[in-house]
Amino acid sequence: MRPTTTIQLAQIVLCVSTILQISLPASGVISTDDDIPEEVLRAEIITEARSPIDGKALSANEFAELVVTTKQQIDRDSADVAANSPKLKETILLLRLRSFLRSVGVPIK
Repeated sequence: MRPTTTIQLAQIVLCVSTILQISLPASGVISTDDDIPEEVLRAEIITEARSPIDGKALSANEFAELVVTTKQQIDRDSADVAANSPKLKETILLLRLRSFLRSVGVPIK
């Protein structure tokens, strides 16, 4: 007799929760007509940008060119510094070795 009452109780709870979900709006969801959905905002393409150097307005093409040239300059500068400084190379090698040893589990102070 006991298993049947649990099944009946579970069926009642399921029916009540289904009715509540259908009849009541979802909690926390407030929709207004002028509200833009997040999915749309994430899919928007930004066509206006500002220069990170001086803050002036740039078109999308100018911004893309600035990003590429800045990345190339950074790569060149870091390659020059690494090529001209053997002490820096040694320090980087030791830091990488230290990181590897720590990831393996060797305690290093």
